[in-house]
Amino acid sequence: MVVVPGLTLDDLEAAQDLGAVGLLNPGAGPETSGELARAALVRGEVRNSLRGGIPPGPALIAPTRGELGGTGPAIYLGLPEGGRQPNDRRYPILVVGPGYEGLLTSESTRISGLVSVADVAPTALGREDGLGSQTASNPIGELRSLDRRIDQNNDVRLPATILVCALVLALALVAPWAAVPGFAAALLANLALGIAGVTSAWAVLAAFAVAVAVGGPILGAALRSELALGSFLVSVLAAYLLALGIDGTTVALSPFGPTQNARYYGLSNLLETMLLVPALVGAALLYTVLGWTAFAATGLFAFVTVAGNRFGADGGGAIVLAAGLAVLAVLLAGASRRALALAVGGSLILALGLIGLDAATGGSSHVTSALADGPVGLGGDLVERVELSWERATVSWGAGLAVVLLLAVLAFLVVRTLRRPEPLEELAVPLSFAAAIGVSLIVNDSPTDVLLIGVTGYAAVAAGMLRPRWPASFRSSLSSARWSSSPPAAAATRPPPRPRP
Repeated sequence: MVVVPGLTLDDLEAAQDLGAVGLLNPGAGPETSGELARAALVRGEVRNSLRGGIPPGPALIAPTRGELGGTGPAIYLGLPEGGRQPNDRRYPILVVGPGYEGLLTSESTRISGLVSVADVAPTALGREDGLGSQTASNPIGELRSLDRRIDQNNDVRLPATILVCALVLALALVAPWAAVPGFAAALLANLALGIAGVTSAWAVLAAFAVAVAVGGPILGAALRSELALGSFLVSVLAAYLLALGIDGTTVALSPFGPTQNARYYGLSNLLETMLLVPALVGAALLYTVLGWTAFAATGLFAFVTVAGNRFGADGGGAIVLAAGLAVLAVLLAGASRRALALAVGGSLILALGLIGLDAATGGSSHVTSALADGPVGLGGDLVERVELSWERATVSWGAGLAVVLLLAVLAFLVVRTLRRPEPLEELAVPLSFAAAIGVSLIVNDSPTDVLLIGVTGYAAVAAGMLRPRWPASFRSSLSSARWSSSPPAAAATRPPPRPRP
């Protein structure tokens, strides 16, 4: 194994016929360094840079420094040099040996041509979890395209998130009946951009603007019943399930997909939080029309999309979704606080059971790896998530201020909802969404993303589901919730709220 200082894709172009080539991510977290990358390389393990220190465990391999050349078998790769630096660059890697040609493939990333530094040691040792390869007509050209696409997605992710949030909040204020459809339209636009491979910043921002500002009102006007809107929201989940099942890179390399510096495939915390809106609202709407069977089917469908090892593979998302659905079910049923505690606990046990069943039938991901270590491993993983969440929230004064402000806004909105005169079952959707966001702040490690989408999603859900479009009583006539009039006219005819028990 040879670490080649200054190695570039241009250097590999002449040597690509010798073996399989790829782009190597040198670490995990927002930063890396020469020391961190080399420590991860020799141990076959990565440690998030926010945690500090180097990965645990003994050195498994002993790379040397040298030049590109020789007949192999050999692994040539580039690594970062110097002190702390952003972990936003990928380095060339060439594996020369029997069976290696074209693009490198990795079970860690599930993206052809992209590998993790933790994959190198198992490959050098000839282990089954090492790198593989697949044929490609123009490997270096594909790597350049992949590298550019990842960079462009990383650059546009924050502006696109802020744009979508601003437009959805505007709809919640001026056209509340279009806020939830607009949120769903943004999810569909993200998926369409990922499938089409569009990464130009202006094209991405324009697509999101049209989807929310135009698509939201059009969908809101067209979907005029609980059944129509609920079915549409479930179809959004279905679209993501199909995309993840057929070609997961369409979601992984979408504008709202993972950042490709630690979590490579499945759903990012940003996308997982966004999908809470169609999951919870869709389940509640279909419940009002079709009953508990439709609620359970929607919840199970959302769970497979978010947590299935072959699909979203998001363990934190599984816990968040289970908690949100449990709170939603208890509030819709008008049950007691004791029932709420039992439902949340039972839903979490069910979530872990479903993940275990997925693993038993052949699914494999970092989620099943955590389960394989038993309760101790799960507890350690949860503690690490909490620590990472705190580190991200306090990494700078700007991040800390944003988290505090967003948390204050969310708390204000929840308190305002709780002070409404309607019975709790009529407040079920926004309150269950708030509960899911609270759990997400504990089990996920992206507090800014979670809170930004959390505030926006809560505003959209509260605006659309607490107004005349939401039934005055779930167990009374459904006709009172039909979207047969404009919001002002519906508000004038809505029956007065029942007193809170």
